[in-house]
Amino acid sequence: MTRRCSIRKLAGKFFGLHLVASLLLFASPLLAQEDTPYKIKPQGHEQNKQQAARAYESNRKKYAGDTNMLVLPGLVADRKARRVEVTVERTALGVNAPCEFTVIDESSDHGYEALLISFARPSDVHRAIRFIGTEPGESFDPGSLRYWPKGESFVLSIVWTNGPPLRLEKLLVDRRTGKTLREDGFLFTGSRMMPAPDDPRKKIYAADEYQPKSIVALFNSTYSVLEVPYTASKETVYQNTAINPEHPLAEGALLSLIIEPANKDGSTRVKDLVLHIEAARTPTVLPATEVDRLASLRPQLKDAGTMLNREETLISVIQTLATLDRKKHDYFVAVSFGDSVELGQAQALARILSTIDREQGIRIEPPPTGQLYYRAFTPDRDLLDREARLFHPWELALSDKDGQVSSKLLLVESVWKTNASRSELEFTELAVSGPKALRKELDAEAERTGKSGKRAKAPMMMVFAAPSLSYGQLTKFLAPALATHKVIHVYLDTPMPAISRNQTPP
Repeated sequence: MTRRCSIRKLAGKFFGLHLVASLLLFASPLLAQEDTPYKIKPQGHEQNKQQAARAYESNRKKYAGDTNMLVLPGLVADRKARRVEVTVERTALGVNAPCEFTVIDESSDHGYEALLISFARPSDVHRAIRFIGTEPGESFDPGSLRYWPKGESFVLSIVWTNGPPLRLEKLLVDRRTGKTLREDGFLFTGSRMMPAPDDPRKKIYAADEYQPKSIVALFNSTYSVLEVPYTASKETVYQNTAINPEHPLAEGALLSLIIEPANKDGSTRVKDLVLHIEAARTPTVLPATEVDRLASLRPQLKDAGTMLNREETLISVIQTLATLDRKKHDYFVAVSFGDSVELGQAQALARILSTIDREQGIRIEPPPTGQLYYRAFTPDRDLLDREARLFHPWELALSDKDGQVSSKLLLVESVWKTNASRSELEFTELAVSGPKALRKELDAEAERTGKSGKRAKAPMMMVFAAPSLSYGQLTKFLAPALATHKVIHVYLDTPMPAISRNQTPP
């Protein structure tokens, strides 16, 4: 009991609790084109556009032959100073109107919900940041099991007339608190590359071609050049963010957006660590408690191969994490498990990791190839109710006998029968003798669904297994499926729900 309290208190003391993001978010939808709303461009927009064009020609002449300067339409980048200056204008958005973008492209249709319009294209801003020495990171993408945006942090400021620079966050307020936004900077994640609309064989920079053509987003997006360093949904930002009346900027005001690295000394903020978990031994008797399972693990927290924790214990790992310099670095941790780790042990650790997977703690990375995301072991239990859930993942029951894994795969479908007032659940049990057979059934169902014109099943799977099954046994069986079914929910000590031919959804 004492050991359990020590682990929980340490995790709680240094990191608090984390609200686990839903694994139902298995894909990031592409932001679609929208009808052009009223007042997407401010007064004086055409004059500002012409002035920005003249400034571009002037800067081209001024810095001709200077290899430390990059001049593109709407921006100037200084490699020595590590500074990008973008010409922007204030939109017509009023102080009480919702705001979800700070900076958008001049050709965007979303000026009615943005603070600033840029005269530099998103891909040119991307190019300029790379020019001053920073490569893009990875944007928030639940479809790839990336629940944290990753990239170097930049401070964004506004300069106009002869006034001092003003942090971009100060121009916006959170309606819930009445305070300006947190001055945490913005991450250079880069926009996703997409097939060109007129030629799928070619790749284009999505933020250049697809609405909203975002350069700086206040929410997590796979289609923006920069985004906030924390988790923030589009809906929450739209409902709670407004223009700060204490820093009024006239509609159409021509301004400079300054982009500079948060770490002035040239050091990187992103710090990659690896947490590798092995079992201390193969237990002859299954540990009876979660504490026993945790105690039988041998975790190693590594930085570029160097072990950071002094002892191979979970408490030592947490103590080490608590000493990391979070003012200078953002820590991203890849979690991997050894094959001999039992699923019950993995689940016990996952519950601890879920309490420290947060901004003030560590940001857990997508799993290494062939492994499961740790949240697989903190599954969504609401999915167990077939009558209440909105869709039906594959269900797979695994069992172990003398080291051989056997399985039962269940296909659940909601079917509307002739003259029926409600749909019914139909079940198909499929024999899968091993990993190849599992992949074959998944492909066959995808082909059948495609030919019938029905909606494809969610790339998700529910797995029912005993806590004593090893991690290696599980991942070996699932290996062919993980390429397409990344979201896995593992239920331990929970049998697959019984099949009832009379089941109907509400």
